[in-house]
Amino acid sequence: MTPPSERRVSPSREAAVVSSALLDSTEFDRVRAHLAAIVESSEDAIVSKTLSGIVTSWNAAAERLFGFGADEMIGQSILTIIPEELRHEEEAILGRLRAGERIERYETVRMHKDGRRLDISLTISPIRAADGGIVGAAKIAHDISARLRAERALEEEARALETLNRVGQALAAQLELDRVVQIATDAATELTGAAFGAFFYNAQDEKGRSYRLFTLSGASRAQFEHLPTPRATEIFAPTFHGEGVVRSDDIRKDPRFGRNPPYSGTPPGHLPVCSYLAVPVVSRGGDVIGGLFFGHPGPGVFTERAERLALGIAAQTAIAVDNARLFQRLRDREAQLKQIATEREHLLESERTARSEAERLSHMKDEFLATLSHELRTPLNAIQGWAMLLRQPGVSREDHERGLEAIERNVRAQTQIVNDLLDMSRIISGKIHLEVQPLYLHEVIGNAIDTVRQSATAKRIRIHSLLDTNIGLVRGDPNRLQQALWNLLSNAVKFTPAGGRIQVVLERVNSHVEITVEDSGIGIRPDFLPHVFDRFRQYDATTTRRYGGLGLGLSIVKSLVELHGGSVRVKSPGENMGSTFVIALPVSSVHSEDEARMRHPAAPDPLEAIALPRLDDVSVLIVDDEADGRMLVARILEGRGARVTAASSAAQALELMCRQRFDVFLSDIGMPDMDGYELMRRIRLLESPDRTPIPSIAVTAYARGEDRQRALLAGYHMHLAKPLEARELVAGIASLLRLKERSTAR
Repeated sequence: MTPPSERRVSPSREAAVVSSALLDSTEFDRVRAHLAAIVESSEDAIVSKTLSGIVTSWNAAAERLFGFGADEMIGQSILTIIPEELRHEEEAILGRLRAGERIERYETVRMHKDGRRLDISLTISPIRAADGGIVGAAKIAHDISARLRAERALEEEARALETLNRVGQALAAQLELDRVVQIATDAATELTGAAFGAFFYNAQDEKGRSYRLFTLSGASRAQFEHLPTPRATEIFAPTFHGEGVVRSDDIRKDPRFGRNPPYSGTPPGHLPVCSYLAVPVVSRGGDVIGGLFFGHPGPGVFTERAERLALGIAAQTAIAVDNARLFQRLRDREAQLKQIATEREHLLESERTARSEAERLSHMKDEFLATLSHELRTPLNAIQGWAMLLRQPGVSREDHERGLEAIERNVRAQTQIVNDLLDMSRIISGKIHLEVQPLYLHEVIGNAIDTVRQSATAKRIRIHSLLDTNIGLVRGDPNRLQQALWNLLSNAVKFTPAGGRIQVVLERVNSHVEITVEDSGIGIRPDFLPHVFDRFRQYDATTTRRYGGLGLGLSIVKSLVELHGGSVRVKSPGENMGSTFVIALPVSSVHSEDEARMRHPAAPDPLEAIALPRLDDVSVLIVDDEADGRMLVARILEGRGARVTAASSAAQALELMCRQRFDVFLSDIGMPDMDGYELMRRIRLLESPDRTPIPSIAVTAYARGEDRQRALLAGYHMHLAKPLEARELVAGIASLLRLKERSTAR
């Protein structure tokens, strides 16, 4: 029977050499047995195979290394222990062996019987026959797993040290706090092998401590945006209180985790955490700046080494944060000093501006006084001169008449100058008063045109007026409004060359009226347009100017119009292209016809003298909590042929609107339970989107400009202020009905 050693080991190269030396048979057997014993007792795995890769020997060390017994491997392919992705190595090795090459320390990976991968180093020698031909190969396999682990550990330590040095340098060079903690978080996340890391800042507020997320690494801020901040629980408190490191292989199994409701487990939407590591960041003064927190979805990721590295990063971070804070305080101080310097410069600039403005105003004052002196002396010169001439004997009748006309004309000019000065003084001091009464604007405008017609005719200037006489009565001071219009018209005549044209238009625009004075005169430069209404500002204030005046007229116009609750605007394409002034006045209707007759006798009764539109078969819904108000409006509209339905409350009006359709809707604003704004909102909700909204008018004692604006924004088409004037009301309804007809026709 063949000994076991002979079954395991084929004749070695040394045995072949001995045989070739023709040793005697006994000596040969002895040497062969000796060599077989050496191979069998070797600590390294020794395997032989044929050139086709069939195992022919397998020593005990090979059994220990690979887990396969000799009886399992002898006669089998060596590919049994080679990973599939490395089997190409076998053909390459056999090729080199056939060439007679010896392969030294070939590091590769082989498979254990249990499926583990083994790091090994191979030394492979060809086996030669007696005739020198290569018949197989002998392999010596050495397990190098421990060495490679040690090398990898050294490499990891070197990389960690390099990273720590790099982080330290970066932190030392960085003075921006947000960059400091970001660098630290990124580095610690990388070194510990965490899936994600976060730095929470330990902030102090009036209610105690709060922990604010500062930076993230390996995760987006959106993943933490809606999560609650850490609380002083048994898991988080040690870190924020600086009590030490918290490390867990599986935080889900930690008895401290989730003990404080409502945080039972991680909050919904939190990143998956199994392995957990948290280290405090403590300043040199002992203050806990915050904490570095790391997580990984797998168990047992954070080792003692990871903890040591995280502590190193935390220590560097604390120093860097202290430095960044000092730098921030220094920068804040510099910013404060810069702010002080800036404020000082602003004060100096303000002082320079104020001085410049004072000098400008002083210059304007001197300029105005010079102009005033000129404007006062000019008519005085004519008055005094003609008075002297008229005293002389022998004055002809023709010169006498001419002199009286000149004196009267210059007295009027002098009076106008004085009146302008007095008016401006009253306006500035707030002592000007309006004698408000019902009036017809077209009559006021007509009177103003009449006062300038003679001077316009003298220059062959045509005045064309387009006045809507259906505007009706409004409230205002007729004298002051005529004064404002006279100023605009006299300017138009003054600045329009001979043969020019002036047009005056009165029209209603929504719930206000506009008076437009347009001329074909010298126009206004674009740079002067913003200053047209400034006091004491003139288009040409030089001594060579062609036109006189104090520069007060347009400023007075603006003030008088604004006292009436209106506005005035100007536009001009440019020099020699004419100017257009537009006065906008709110409509404030007159209720009492007797008052109109007494205060403005020139105005005829609106219902009798002026034809009002008919409202035949127009269905109108009136809403007013005041019975007298409902009755008055109903009487006016029924007198014009309308079919009127009255409601005493907003709720009643809504019921009526649900039962039948109306052509027009009138509502008070101030009513109990539901005001006119809310009523309009609900009516608009009831209306079908494919139908034209019902024409609506707010009839209210809330008569300010902002009240009108609010009513229009609420959905009303028109705003009429109480007390109502019959003509205004009827004309307004007729206007809305015409608009509705045109809209429906389209």
